Amino acid sequence: MIFFWGSSFILASIFYYVLWLIIPSHRVFGSVFRMLPYHYQFPLQYIVIPCFFYGVLANLFANNFKKSKITKQMFLTLLIIVLTIFISLPFGGILWHFHDMKAGFFPEKWMFKLVNKGVASGFGIGWYIILLSIPYNILGAIVCFFLTKKGAEICR
Repeated sequence: MIFFWGSSFILASIFYYVLWLIIPSHRVFGSVFRMLPYHYQFPLQYIVIPCFFYGVLANLFANNFKKSKITKQMFLTLLIIVLTIFISLPFGGILWHFHDMKAGFFPEKWMFKLVNKGVASGFGIGWYIILLSIPYNILGAIVCFFLTKKGAEICR
């Protein structure tokens, strides 16, 4: 698991900063209108969440991945990506609301609101932000396939 998590985080971070240098206005991640861009201020914190869950899932699927033919490997990669996104969305929403609270918006019963609003925001708009994060998300999907393939060979 450490291989998958660590490698994915290192590669995702490198690719983020390479794209940051290339893309005009440095907007690697997507965003919605009038959204405070905490994911631009703290990109590594938002990158580490899906990398962690990718590490867990890739480790779980590694044996099956290694034994499979290319078409099933592509299907498993897609499954890992979808599950990683689905599991990561609420945590990304919680992190966004935490950054919002750190900026001076701590309400009463902040922990309850952090979890409730964070999970709702993650599922509500998180998927859309990921969808808008082209070419980063496409590059991530390609890396996911090859990293899972390499990790399955090394770790199993």
